[in-house]
Amino acid sequence: MLTARCRLYVLTTALTCVFLMPQGASALGFSAFDGNEMLKDCKAWVSLLDNPNFQDLDNPDTLRAMARGDMVNGARCVGYVSGVIDDHFSCQLNEPSSGAALDPTKHFCLPDGVSPNQAVRVIVKWLEDHPARLHEAAIVLALDALRDNFPCRQKK
Repeated sequence: MLTARCRLYVLTTALTCVFLMPQGASALGFSAFDGNEMLKDCKAWVSLLDNPNFQDLDNPDTLRAMARGDMVNGARCVGYVSGVIDDHFSCQLNEPSSGAALDPTKHFCLPDGVSPNQAVRVIVKWLEDHPARLHEAAIVLALDALRDNFPCRQKK
């Protein structure tokens, strides 16, 4: 029989492995979050946005969405997309400024007023239009979708 201290050690080791596994897989070139998962999560979010009673927690449609996990999955999507956008703009800010237009093969430029919800809708549409790529890493697909739909314009 394991002592309490030994059980705590086993539990801590197991949890450490679980939390480090996605990062380790990513370092090996494998992404645990691919286009299939992102599309499922983001469609759940769009479905919630399109529900006029989304914020009414007594509404049967909202309760069904909660039971299916749509709110959690949708929140994962909008949080992921917001993170991609924030990280991308952070990288843009840290690039040396030359006054030239940003490289359209590397960057996207969101117009003022584009919300994370709109970005999610754009990504869902792009993923649905490119089903052959859903096996690819979510980060690659999100960046491609945003680059295709929000290209940086040449400076005049």
